[in-house]
Amino acid sequence: MPEFETRLTLPQPRDKVFDFLVRTEYLLQLIPPDSQMKVVSVPEILQTGSRLEFEATAFGQSVKIVHEITDCVTPHRLTEMQIQGLFKRWQHVHLVEDDGEGRSVAIDRIEFEPPTGLLGFIVTRQRIVAYLESLFAHRHQLMRKVLGPAP
Repeated sequence: MPEFETRLTLPQPRDKVFDFLVRTEYLLQLIPPDSQMKVVSVPEILQTGSRLEFEATAFGQSVKIVHEITDCVTPHRLTEMQIQGLFKRWQHVHLVEDDGEGRSVAIDRIEFEPPTGLLGFIVTRQRIVAYLESLFAHRHQLMRKVLGPAP
């Protein structure tokens, strides 16, 4: 199964970074403005069992996307699974690790299976990875801005 992983070191303690990730007011800012994604329903704070619902145009297809938080271990891990959407399988694990020097490392691991059928010819592994690289460049820029140096 294809995987994508990215890491970002931030000059903040783990609990502050994790708190940023579970508050949807911040999480929604991480979605690039040109992504054509519309929020339908999200809770204020993500926890196990929370659902996030979006409508999006992705790879030329309009699709309803529903993700569920299947695991939340504060301040270490948040696991998000697609239960409805474009992909055959999508799991996004957000990890926050302490680097031992007062900083945190935000790690995103995504396992996915591209769609099948005709859509699978358009939405290839390579296109998905290119999209994720662009998405996380935006996310990391915003995270650096919001979670800048500790006072």
